[in-house]
Amino acid sequence: MNHLWKYIEKKDMPYIIAVAVLGALNHFLYELSGGAAIFALFCPVNESTWEHLKLLFFPFLFASIWQYINSSPRSGIISFFYHRLLAVLCGMASVITLFYTYTGVVGRHFLIMDILIFLFGILFSFYVASTCSKKRPRRPSQTIVFSSWIILSLCFFAFTCFPPNIPLFFPPQ
Repeated sequence: MNHLWKYIEKKDMPYIIAVAVLGALNHFLYELSGGAAIFALFCPVNESTWEHLKLLFFPFLFASIWQYINSSPRSGIISFFYHRLLAVLCGMASVITLFYTYTGVVGRHFLIMDILIFLFGILFSFYVASTCSKKRPRRPSQTIVFSSWIILSLCFFAFTCFPPNIPLFFPPQ
């Protein structure tokens, strides 16, 4: 964990905190809204791992937009959002891997571990974004970068309404 802090830039701290707070609030918004359909798109509607990935994905996306507007990085909008896309994918993959590994070993889940995994996913996402942005810049396709963000968002929307019949979409037992 110390290694992550070493590479996360201090200027990212407000955005890390924003993602953590928005993610925590996001967990309860659907229920507090009385099950409003608009909240179902952005907030977990059940306890499945897939639905809980929304706690990282959407706050990270919104914080990234906010960060881009506030800082206008020299790398340009395409590189910035390309690195952020890679980062959130890595963060979500870490959440899935850690959750299923520890619950597979222990046989059940614990709230404190789930929260720690969520926080690790946030830190890991910002670590990947920071590390990628320091590498030699790539010229990713604008169409691919923004289409990927849109497709991922649409996947969250569609799979909330029509979840596939696989364990990622089932609430844990």
